[in-house]
Amino acid sequence: MRLLLSLVLLPGLAGAAAIDPPAPAPVSAAPAAVLQLEPYRRTVAVRVMANGTPGLFALDTAAGHTIASPEFAAAAGCKPWGELGGFTMTGKHLGMPRCDGLAFTVGGHRLRAPVAGVMQVAELFAKDAPPIEGLLALDAFGGQTITIDFAGGKLYVETPASAAQRIAGASEVPISLSREVQGVALAVNVEVPTPQGIARFELDSGNGGTVLVSKPYARLFGLDPEAEGPQQATIEVAPGIVVHALAFTPGMNIDGNLGMPFLKDWIVTLDLKEGRMWLRRNPVPAPPGMGVPPPPKA
Repeated sequence: MRLLLSLVLLPGLAGAAAIDPPAPAPVSAAPAAVLQLEPYRRTVAVRVMANGTPGLFALDTAAGHTIASPEFAAAAGCKPWGELGGFTMTGKHLGMPRCDGLAFTVGGHRLRAPVAGVMQVAELFAKDAPPIEGLLALDAFGGQTITIDFAGGKLYVETPASAAQRIAGASEVPISLSREVQGVALAVNVEVPTPQGIARFELDSGNGGTVLVSKPYARLFGLDPEAEGPQQATIEVAPGIVVHALAFTPGMNIDGNLGMPFLKDWIVTLDLKEGRMWLRRNPVPAPPGMGVPPPPKA
């Protein structure tokens, strides 16, 4: 759920097929940290702490920048000022105060968001969403290599040695890093090949139940851009990695979006310094409800 480009979530259903590489050797090199993830609605979240004040942040790979509630920002001693502004993926303008140097810990591991937004975020998921104090975005890991095991409930902050072992035998997939909001934000776009060129699909763990293809790109994936409901789609993300999905084709200011119906099936390693990504099929089944679309509206 990218704060600045993808706050609107639509129901959908997806899965992925791939040519699985051989099982990897165990990673013997210790990572810098192992952060525990827990289910939150159809995605995952982390328990955070700032000056003795606990909170729950959803892990949102497409939020761009980390966001904290006014109460959590105050507990962290992060004073709101100015404004961060942008647009959702459907074109809605969104602005909020900023606070600089938001410092907190996850399982004792120190993290810092250089420039965080300050607002209540639970309502961005749904009106009935359980209480949550913020969104943890990739900006808190800028310049580092991390591995996210969504189904297994772990985020590894890698060392060079652990990263090298983690990606051994995994499939590298071309990506580009997105630095919006005057360079403050950090997100990942998967470079998906089409007959006309590269379409960029944002990697979005905040999108709990959908795969989205923007109208101008729909026909390149065999989809009807005017259809209002879900359509069966087959999207080859990279050789041997194919998403079979019920996709939607809304009007958006991005090319496409790969949410939790795709991510739950993969162990994802991101080099956020060099702009590289590796995928390995997750041998662990996703927890019940993860990446599952909401029921159709009556």
